[in-house]
Amino acid sequence: MKHALAAACLVVAPLRCLAADVTLEVDGLDAERLQGSTLMVAVFTDASGWLRQPQAGHRFELTPSLAAGGRFRVMLKNLPAGPLALSLFQDANGNGRLDMSVLGIPTERYGFSNNASGRFGPPRFEQALLTPGDGQVLKVSMN
Repeated sequence: MKHALAAACLVVAPLRCLAADVTLEVDGLDAERLQGSTLMVAVFTDASGWLRQPQAGHRFELTPSLAAGGRFRVMLKNLPAGPLALSLFQDANGNGRLDMSVLGIPTERYGFSNNASGRFGPPRFEQALLTPGDGQVLKVSMN
């Protein structure tokens, strides 16, 4: 029995190291367009899939009571271990995508981990890259 318990601990312990639970604090949401909007969060672990193929995705319904003053706080559970990058946007009209003007400029609020920003487009994967630790607070300001 003692050996079985030890073996189980050896199997389960590494799994806990593979995931992190972090708190995401977002500010700069469009407070006038909260009703019916959603915060979309994409998690990327590979530069080749940056902004195209997320490792995981999260969707959070926003309401004026949950995101008072354009601020929202939520727990992201079981993030992949190791370096990753986040891409966020406020889907204000519920169509499931980041809307753009005819010039390709986003018309909905968006943000990236590390508050990364690019020149004439989105930031590079390396700019948004971070290695979150369990219990860490990640802060993102929306543009």
